[in-house]
Amino acid sequence: MSFIKDNIQRLLNTENVILYPVSARSALESKLIATSNVGRLNEELSTSDSHGANSFLELENFLHSFLDGSTIPGMDRMKLKLETPVSIADRLMSACETLVTQDYRYAKQDLAAVEDIVNSVNDFALNMETDSLSWRRQALSLVCYKMFIIFLNSGRFDFLLTGMFLNMPRYTLSD
Repeated sequence: MSFIKDNIQRLLNTENVILYPVSARSALESKLIATSNVGRLNEELSTSDSHGANSFLELENFLHSFLDGSTIPGMDRMKLKLETPVSIADRLMSACETLVTQDYRYAKQDLAAVEDIVNSVNDFALNMETDSLSWRRQALSLVCYKMFIIFLNSGRFDFLLTGMFLNMPRYTLSD
């Protein structure tokens, strides 16, 4: 106990340190016994109390006097004690809201960038398909032209043309 008191005095740089060594279990047991034995005399109860229960009672008395709502300093202490967690929670909520808003903006920008990329890829695919059809037509045209030249140079062109015209069905304007 003195080790703790000495270190607290050194850390807080003060001589006036009050320690309340308490046992919550002993204090609860003591209070339960006291409520179940209402008819017993106070003297009997005080002799049956343990050291931990007495220390807990001293701590309770100190807290009641320190946070006494009937005095102005007590009201100020109580107000400070109750407002501090609320103001901390408010600041945390504000910081979290700022972070969430910022993350939302970043996510929105990322989504717009992804949509731009998808649109660019779709445009590129359409252009590639159009170019592919154009190149296919050009290649087919070149192949047909090359075949025509080969047949023309082979001397069999007359036979092919004649055979083509002879085997074609005849159509009239009335059809």
